[in-house]
Amino acid sequence: MKLGSRQRSVLAGLLLALAVIVIAVALSQWLFGVGLDPRDDTLRRAAGIGYNDEARGTLFSILPVALPALAAFLAPDTRPGRVTVRLTRLVYVAYLVIGVLLALSAARYGFDDARQLVEEGQVFIDTRAAVERLLLDAVWLTLAGIGLVAVRWNGTRERSSTPKPVKLSPPQA
Repeated sequence: MKLGSRQRSVLAGLLLALAVIVIAVALSQWLFGVGLDPRDDTLRRAAGIGYNDEARGTLFSILPVALPALAAFLAPDTRPGRVTVRLTRLVYVAYLVIGVLLALSAARYGFDDARQLVEEGQVFIDTRAAVERLLLDAVWLTLAGIGLVAVRWNGTRERSSTPKPVKLSPPQA
């Protein structure tokens, strides 16, 4: 089944909107997911130690990485398609910024064994686990970076629809 330009634009827009929703939910879970426990803060939520630990699982998953790439792939070469590709770049940049901040926050909490011991009475995330999580987060961020670069290199969609001027030779005598 072949989709028309309008259907492809709508489908690409829906895929991009779904990716934005997943990223926004992860951001909300991380920054605003305060539970009833007074020890609950953004570092603990980023590290995922059992309060509201869904942000990492939501952000570092296949949906927010693959949906923008699929949207850019489906976007037609028309003007709405070029807008979708530009928005895809913005979604990837937002994903990368939020992902780096979330990963660094989790690592900061995981590398601070002394603080965990004082505040929690035990170490929830030791240095080894913090390094492992940081490496896994880096894999997801690398995939998103590859998606951003792949969308950027798709130069055929960025070209103008007007033809380039043709050089004419001077008139022969």
